[in-house]
Amino acid sequence: MIKILLSLAILFVLTAGAAFLADHPGALQYEWFGATGTLSTSEALVYLVVGFAALIFVLELLRSAYRAPTRIAERAKQRRREKAWSALSDGLVAVAAGDVKRAEKAAADARRLAPDEKLTALLDAQVAQLLGNPAAATERFLAMTHAAETQTLGLRGLSVEAARSGDLATARGHARAANAVDPSLPWAAAAAFDASTAERDWAAALKLNDDAQRHRLVDRAVYRRRKAVLLMGRAEDALHAGDTERARIDALEAHQLAPSLVPAATLAARLTAARGKRQATAIIDETTRLAPHPELFAVALDIADPHSAGQRLKRAEALAGLAPGNVESALALARAARIAHAFDRARAALFPFLDGKPTQRVCIAMAEIEAADTGDEIRVRDWLARAVRAPRDPAWVADGVVADHWQPISPVTGALDRFAWTVPDGDADRPGPTIDLTGLTERLPAPEARHLPPAPRASVPGAGSDDEPDRRDRSEPSDPLS
Repeated sequence: MIKILLSLAILFVLTAGAAFLADHPGALQYEWFGATGTLSTSEALVYLVVGFAALIFVLELLRSAYRAPTRIAERAKQRRREKAWSALSDGLVAVAAGDVKRAEKAAADARRLAPDEKLTALLDAQVAQLLGNPAAATERFLAMTHAAETQTLGLRGLSVEAARSGDLATARGHARAANAVDPSLPWAAAAAFDASTAERDWAAALKLNDDAQRHRLVDRAVYRRRKAVLLMGRAEDALHAGDTERARIDALEAHQLAPSLVPAATLAARLTAARGKRQATAIIDETTRLAPHPELFAVALDIADPHSAGQRLKRAEALAGLAPGNVESALALARAARIAHAFDRARAALFPFLDGKPTQRVCIAMAEIEAADTGDEIRVRDWLARAVRAPRDPAWVADGVVADHWQPISPVTGALDRFAWTVPDGDADRPGPTIDLTGLTERLPAPEARHLPPAPRASVPGAGSDDEPDRRDRSEPSDPLS
């Protein structure tokens, strides 16, 4: 719109000028190299315009002639650049496709046409990787670290090459160097964090976790969970070193960050119970609502009244009420009821889980109830036989490894927070467990117990762990989970 208005304005000025000259005619006399003559103002104006246009044309020709060499050089450089980018593009595509010959040719063309281009160095390194020449690839990545623009790219390549060769220490060192150069790089931040956790360097891992959250590399929930697990790792190390106060503080903070983290709740409750049972009880109750677990019930009954089986049964009932319908609640309640000789209450707790395929621990718990209450050898043997064929119970599992207790990192990969309370894989192919009958036979009447064949000792979850109190005088019940 503006261009149209400007054109109209110029046209208006020219028209007005022509009209003005037409209304005010005049004449110009000239003398040029001995010749004289007269021109009207209109003719003089036409000659002036033509002369000005000719002058501009001549000047433009001279300017073009002067700039011709430069323009020819720039055009040649542009064609060279286009060929270089075409070679780089073809080379990267060939590398991705695994076309070795095409990639080598493209890399050679790129080195000839654009030796200082950053992508040329990257293509050279990738071609060396494609050819299976790690030494050449490492050399080229190392050269890239000498330039600020390609430093992090070179460090990543060095880290990948070191990891491929099995040198994890060197790979972690390159990742940490890249993270120091640019903490916002996702791969460097993740690799440096994994290296710190694998080495159990909790202080460095906590700082890297804070940096990742500050650069928005992890969301708030992941940040809090990772920090809680890291604090638990530091708390366990402090506990082993005898610094219980440091362990208590870290465990409490970990519980506040991740209330569903069972190990944090159990450790915080145990270390806090000496200062006050109310806070320890609140910690156990909060986590039980979110993630019922046998370790929570064990700690809860440990800090309850150790001299009253009735009081411990009431505590077990209160905990079970926080997670109704959960098998862990039922098992803990049944064990507490058995120790308190409330056998009907124990059976009632397990009754909802007897249909279908009860798990090993449920079958063992029923066998223990029958041995302690009726001493019926047939029923005890029946439940033990069912336990042999029963599905597995959950356990602490990380990367296919079943552990006796939770750990902050995987024993296989060193990765953080890999343990989960779940049923181990391969349940269908597992060998049937052997059963420890020692505690159960001692509860049967003496004449019947003599007919039981000896059985090998085994490690079925829940079997024998709370038998010791039942071999004592029934007038002095003790902790069913100790």
